[in-house]
Amino acid sequence: MARTTWKELSGGKRTAIVLLIIVQLALTGAAHADIAKSRESELTASKRTWRLISLIDVVGPLAYLLAGRRR
Repeated sequence: MARTTWKELSGGKRTAIVLLIIVQLALTGAAHADIAKSRESELTASKRTWRLISLIDVVGPLAYLLAGRRR
């Protein structure tokens, strides 16, 4: 099966890919910014652990933003 190149993708698919990349970068950036400003005692795991987890696709930053901080 032949691979599809970027130029062969429709405009809608290219737009969707770019938007997903932007969302991914925004979530990761928000998670890392929050980790940096938080004290370790405010987090449910170490800063290092959450930084590594937040690098996992979209799931990591979402996991941090939803469950990484103590209430």
